[in-house]
Amino acid sequence: MTMRTPYRFKRTLFAACTLCCFLAYTPIAAFAGTAQHHPVNLTILHINDTHGHLLPFVSFPEKLAGQGEKAGGAAFLARMIEQERDQNPDGTLLLSAGDMFQGTPISNLFHGKPVIEIMNYLHFDAMALGNHEFDWGQGVLHSIISEARFPVLSANVTTRDGKLIKGVKPYIILDKKGVRIAIIGLTTPQTRYTTKADNVVGLKFSWPESVMPPLIREVKAKGASIVIALTHLGLYDDRRLASEVKGIDLIVGGHSHTAITDPVVQSGTVIVQAGCYGLYLGVMKIAFDPEAKKIVSFTGNNELLPVSPRSAPADPRVAKIIDEYEAKIKPQFAKTIGTADVDLKRNFTGESRLGDLIADAMRSSSGAQIAFQNRGGIRADIPAGPVTMEEVFTVLPFDDNIVSMNLSGKQVRQALEQSVAHGDVTLQVSGIRAVFDMSKPPGERAVSIEVAGKPLDDQASYRVATNDFLAAGGDRFNLFKHGRDFSTGQSQLEAVVDYIGRNSPIKAGSMRRMIVK
Repeated sequence: MTMRTPYRFKRTLFAACTLCCFLAYTPIAAFAGTAQHHPVNLTILHINDTHGHLLPFVSFPEKLAGQGEKAGGAAFLARMIEQERDQNPDGTLLLSAGDMFQGTPISNLFHGKPVIEIMNYLHFDAMALGNHEFDWGQGVLHSIISEARFPVLSANVTTRDGKLIKGVKPYIILDKKGVRIAIIGLTTPQTRYTTKADNVVGLKFSWPESVMPPLIREVKAKGASIVIALTHLGLYDDRRLASEVKGIDLIVGGHSHTAITDPVVQSGTVIVQAGCYGLYLGVMKIAFDPEAKKIVSFTGNNELLPVSPRSAPADPRVAKIIDEYEAKIKPQFAKTIGTADVDLKRNFTGESRLGDLIADAMRSSSGAQIAFQNRGGIRADIPAGPVTMEEVFTVLPFDDNIVSMNLSGKQVRQALEQSVAHGDVTLQVSGIRAVFDMSKPPGERAVSIEVAGKPLDDQASYRVATNDFLAAGGDRFNLFKHGRDFSTGQSQLEAVVDYIGRNSPIKAGSMRRMIVK
């Protein structure tokens, strides 16, 4: 997710595709020399932002296309990785661009252990630290790193005195078919405010553009012929990095959940990213001329292979790992807690039916007049039909509690103005109706605000409920830290589960709470 916010997929998932699909190779003008002396063929397999999604699920693009088939699934992804690696066993790298663990009951309840077991079994070559790797605190992060039998990379996250996090490396250099390949890890500096502040105490997040040039010189001095940046920055910042820093051959990215079907070339650097939730396996094939020390061709289109139970047989070892962990949680999380008459979907740019429901549940639980929920804290959709505990957990996996406080009307107005500061709506609300005129200057865009049908009074005090992430200033909503008379209520997950149970079946609402003109 750019906070905790994922981007929309580039196209409908699971278009017809086979593992034997033809991969077009595109020359890179900036790399190609006139002579090509028996190029070395290399394969870079990559995934990112799986967020603990080990089991197949019905994705909304598939549902909307009328297919209704399950997508993803680590056991099927594993077999696809093995099949690709078998085609080039000495020349294949397997990389993860981060955010592997946080997001589902099967992973969260065991602090990512099943994901680590599967990654160790598949012999990953490296993983970049993502922002959500910090969500369980630095102690759990150290445990995860110690259990990983592959390098965890981040060159731009250090302690305040400049030391790397224990167990984390800035880069590695691998030898594949006689070609030395440097892999440099980078983590989004947004981590400072996209996880709870206590999780990153004592850490410094430097800008990637400042740390990369000396590292590129260092790895090239050590004989690296190919430089790969393994990044958890998001596509926008990957493109900026490629524009500002020379010498990066390939960026294998994550964080923005972008499914880049056809690789992007920015200032001579090739950029790839494999969506999210294990729905794709990225397969980048390159040809390297060892004499000229140049990449002479690369996969130019259809770089992503969709993952589903139809893609490949399940890997039995991975299936066994998943089954063992699922058996421990299934009695609790398979329970039906209610029903929905409509699809409860997120909206990555504005108000959503699911966001309204969550905010309503928080307001109901706390007895507050107003409730605010950050859009990026809503991590999945709920399809119409029976609603299970697992589905709600996957929507709200962050262990957030509801926090209530008193805010002045002026502070409520400031929160709403900040919510639309960048042109879209970042806060989901309950108990309030606001109309924004985006032609007006920032800070003056809320032309109408009503609480319980009455105009907002800037001088009045309002009881406001939010989650403890926002209450601590998450997503840079620092104004919540200046509330008064704080109190902590039940967990957000419990509040939403209770609300769905009391109000089933959930029906369509008007969704006219945050109106942007």
